[in-house]
Amino acid sequence: MRSEGPAERATGSSQGDSQDSSRQADANMSNYAFFVKYTYSNECALLAYNFHELVSKIGIFEIFAYRHDHRLISVTLAYILYRYQVHHCDMALDLALTLVYLEDLRSLVEAKPEVRERGRDAFNLICYMAFLAHAFNSDRPIRLADWFKEIGWRSFKNCHQLNAYVFFLFSQVRGFKLRVSESQVKRYIQKLCSVPNQATTT
Repeated sequence: MRSEGPAERATGSSQGDSQDSSRQADANMSNYAFFVKYTYSNECALLAYNFHELVSKIGIFEIFAYRHDHRLISVTLAYILYRYQVHHCDMALDLALTLVYLEDLRSLVEAKPEVRERGRDAFNLICYMAFLAHAFNSDRPIRLADWFKEIGWRSFKNCHQLNAYVFFLFSQVRGFKLRVSESQVKRYIQKLCSVPNQATTT
């Protein structure tokens, strides 16, 4: 039996309608408080909050749909990276590189509309861009089979199908290039690690 992650608890997907009132309360909760509630450390909450805010500013949610609360995507990434013991400094590096990829994607979609059609929803797009970033950064990355076990089964029938989607992102979206300029990554690391006003008032 698969363990229930924080995103499933927040959506109530494993308990039907019994968590309707909880979901309504979450909808009214401030963004930072939401991430504090559904992540496992202060570092994760900070990174997840800032990552969500930055993804929103890039405009990904204006192009790719996600039927649940958009914040759950960042919660899910924080969950899997924390669960597999990725240090929060390395987590920041992975998320920063993911943001560069998403920024590049925004420009690519304007030039190649077909990418939008094949990119599926925002959850898969962002999570598996993060997989590529993590695989590039880490000497011993979390295996794709583990990503499938934790989150991929929701959208893909098997790991082979997930692998095909990841290869699409790597080949068609990234053009087989995962390296980017260090200045781009450092800019996003600074933003990811900055403490928002909500953190001091919540």
